[in-house]
Amino acid sequence: MVESAIKVSVLILTKNERADLPGCLRSMAWCDDVHVYDSGSTDDTVEIAQSLGAHVTQRTYANVDAPFGGDEAAHRNWGLRHIPFKHEWVLALDADERATDGLVEALRDLSLRPTNCVGFRILRKDYFLGTWIRHVTVTPYQVRIFKPAHVSYERVINPVTHIDGEIGDLDAHFDHFPFSKGISHWFSKHNGYSSEEARHIVSA
Repeated sequence: MVESAIKVSVLILTKNERADLPGCLRSMAWCDDVHVYDSGSTDDTVEIAQSLGAHVTQRTYANVDAPFGGDEAAHRNWGLRHIPFKHEWVLALDADERATDGLVEALRDLSLRPTNCVGFRILRKDYFLGTWIRHVTVTPYQVRIFKPAHVSYERVINPVTHIDGEIGDLDAHFDHFPFSKGISHWFSKHNGYSSEEARHIVSA
């Protein structure tokens, strides 16, 4: 099969993502090494992941009331060091994000050619009611494809990605549906993030 040439693993972080995960996994049908890294879901996220052929790794935090469970940077770093990825390159996405056909083609090309880069920025397109919101963030480009040994995260909430090596730009994009669970859920989630950030700053 042509898809076998795409030597890229996929990492999807989850916590109670039963609504979004099936669509995300369907967009990864090209990949032979999909990993769902779950931080203590209480719904059937894990069962859905397993039923759709993903490898599942579960790890919970001490502070389970925080938005993503606790120290998100430490959680992500643990995953990069302990999950047995099959391929050298890893594409990291959230459950409400989707790989596009253009991204799949770009990943196929990347996995077949030599490069000095250890990470690549990819354009993220955010959608609201089916419309691409072009200016939703300061920069829509994010490092989402990388070699795990060269990556680390810092900051308890909304971690910052650090790449030890050269970074390039991939001529492709992935789709993001931040309002898939409704606007009230979006506000509640981000209020939780901001509250946890404030508590962390005050206690530092």
